[in-house]
Amino acid sequence: MMFPTPTLEGFIVVVQHRPTVARRLESALSHAGATVFTASTAAETIEIMNRYQAHLVVVGTHDAEGVFNEDVVFSAFHRGTGRICYSETFPKDGLITWARWVDIKEPAAAVVEEAISWRQRMKE
Repeated sequence: MMFPTPTLEGFIVVVQHRPTVARRLESALSHAGATVFTASTAAETIEIMNRYQAHLVVVGTHDAEGVFNEDVVFSAFHRGTGRICYSETFPKDGLITWARWVDIKEPAAAVVEEAISWRQRMKE
């Protein structure tokens, strides 16, 4: 009997969010097969993203220090890394709009579905 390969196997994701949200996302993405690293600040997120050549970053609108995550999204965009903003609200302007928005009221599974979509677009 063969078991299917997890959908996100070999996919590297950096999650930067509030600790409870980060744990929930880490669990859901790992269950789908992704390798997940967590960070708390924008600078740390960018450093991990570059060190491990992440395929995707998932952030809130602000990091743990209250810094707007535009630098993370901008850096990810220039690397060709997928970008998801999992938050309550999404700004109308700025570089963070280069990320896909998933309403934080949605379960972590919605982020996993969006991660799978990013992976499919990257393969094309």
